Amino acid sequence: MLAGFANAQTNTPTPTAPIDAKREYDAAFEEMMKQPANLDVLFRFATIASQTGDLEGAVSALERMLLISPDLPRVRLELGVLYYRLGSFEVARTYLEGALKSPNLPPDVRKRAEEFMTQVVNQERPSQFSGEAFFGWRYQSNANLGPATSSVMLFGQAANLNQQAVGASDWGVVGSLQLRHTYDFGRQDRSALETLFTAYANRQFTLSTANVSLLDLTSGPRFQIFSGTFQDVTLKPFAAVGAIWVNDTPYYASYGAGLEGNALLADDLRNVTTFTWRKQDYPNTWYLPTNNLLTGTLFTLNTSFQYQLTNIITLYANGSGQRYETVQTASQNYMLLGVGGGMAFRFPDPLLRTGLPWSINLSVNEQWWTYDAPDPTVSPTIMRYQSDTILNLVLSVPFDDLTTFSVSGGRFVRAATLPNYAFENNSFMFGISRRF
Repeated sequence: MLAGFANAQTNTPTPTAPIDAKREYDAAFEEMMKQPANLDVLFRFATIASQTGDLEGAVSALERMLLISPDLPRVRLELGVLYYRLGSFEVARTYLEGALKSPNLPPDVRKRAEEFMTQVVNQERPSQFSGEAFFGWRYQSNANLGPATSSVMLFGQAANLNQQAVGASDWGVVGSLQLRHTYDFGRQDRSALETLFTAYANRQFTLSTANVSLLDLTSGPRFQIFSGTFQDVTLKPFAAVGAIWVNDTPYYASYGAGLEGNALLADDLRNVTTFTWRKQDYPNTWYLPTNNLLTGTLFTLNTSFQYQLTNIITLYANGSGQRYETVQTASQNYMLLGVGGGMAFRFPDPLLRTGLPWSINLSVNEQWWTYDAPDPTVSPTIMRYQSDTILNLVLSVPFDDLTTFSVSGGRFVRAATLPNYAFENNSFMFGISRRF
């Protein structure tokens, strides 16, 4: 009857449009309620629930199948995989071990069960490494984020920029790497030492001045608070260091500290709030001979909310504030306020038949910049104010549990009281990410 969870997903009729996903899910759920002991009906619902991201629903249906017919090693395998994705590694191990004990286990099922068993064992160690790498290609209509025309202001007078400083389009390659290490202290408060290393670099095909490289490292202990009063509230104080290069020359190095709070406010609502203080040191270079005028301290407060509206739709909202104070240049001191939001929509794979849901993520952000004083080198009488509108749309297509192809489009529009800083940039990017 069962050809395996993945193979059965291949044979399941696939909706022709994302809007059909909820309709098919609801129909499968209603049928399961009518025939709660029908293995085919249960398996069909589990397949659709997994495809649309409702892992808990898929688990419930598969576990019911085992109550009706315990001798289903493929179902045990898929339960192990689902619990692994949910982060319940001990339960995942139990189901995977049950599948591997089956005397007539097909070779493909045994291989997959052994692969996930290895991952479960690694996750159960106190010291855990994980990461994600991305490589892609990006087009930008304004890769150097320059003004649309050469007409700008200099010392309060109209001036013309060098043509190389005007906004120009370009293609480039983008790469990023995130490495995470967690050391579990083995205490009931779930305390652990968390370290995150981030590296990023882009290389433009023509405009080398738009090349940017970044390194950043944060590390600190996370521990649970209000245990027994609230279900899931953690705090994480951390230290941070980082550096950025522009045009392959040093732009600034930073160090500082922060505090992150992570709270489950309701069954489907989570909040993450982070405060960070960083000292930023800007050295003078051949490319930026007066860069040291920007040296100062950055204070940042970010808060974000994630709400699981349905099993296929997640809503996001965020707010941010920044205050930057230089050591000696008041015209570069600023206050930044921002708000944003978005949604992620998951739907069954309509093409590759991997059994893994695709997703579309749309986000919109608005930012407002206010500077403390006019910049006399630009205009001694006009205050600098800026507003940003940032739009992003991302389609994510998983090839397997670890590999994802993504394609994204974005638009960045900055309005400013001074023409030197106003620009528009449209971007398009595609690439491959791999988790490990």
